[in-house]
Amino acid sequence: ITIAADNQEVVDKADIIFIGVLPAHAEEVCRALKFSERHTVVSLVSTASMSLLHEVCSPVPHASIVRAIPLPPVAKHRGATVMTPPHAVISALFGSLGTVVPVESETVMKKMLPVSALMGQFYAQQRATQQWLQAEGVDADSAAKWTGAVFHCISYDSANANGHTFNELVEEQTPGGINEQVVREFTEGGVYDALSDTLDGILARVEGRPTPKRQKVKYSSTEEK
Repeated sequence: ITIAADNQEVVDKADIIFIGVLPAHAEEVCRALKFSERHTVVSLVSTASMSLLHEVCSPVPHASIVRAIPLPPVAKHRGATVMTPPHAVISALFGSLGTVVPVESETVMKKMLPVSALMGQFYAQQRATQQWLQAEGVDADSAAKWTGAVFHCISYDSANANGHTFNELVEEQTPGGINEQVVREFTEGGVYDALSDTLDGILARVEGRPTPKRQKVKYSSTEEK
């Protein structure tokens, strides 16, 4: 590992440059650097637009400027990354760290970004499951270990999904079985409608437009006597 004296030395000695600064600093940092046409620039800054990157990284060719959003498990080579535009070298690099999804335009990439916001919800669902188990008398460590293991293993079949995967996985649940019951009751409770509404709201934020206003009704249930 070589530690450079400053950012410009890094740029001068490298062919591929990764920009990984805080969004508020990205423009200032990039404008202070002198790039050349030989460079490939990969921005990991979630809010830095392609138009800004094209401007501040000039004279780097547009085809060699990439926006990428890798999720944290790339550190364990189990991550997911969406990037634009497609770039063979950068795709191969992120592919070695997990699943990479190159898309043709920034517009499409923005529509993909809300899905990454489901990470916290995923953990919250696991936490709620653990809490339910504990309320049923299961100790905290066993409840957490089982919950984490189940969520991990049931995602295995969808890890390399295609356009038909999720329909097929839902439809293969046994009619009248316990898995089908969960899907049915979540549908009746509006869980998936709420998910869609939330993704709409996240997309609005990503695209810089007002969040859709919706009248929401909190889920509730009472046991029939």
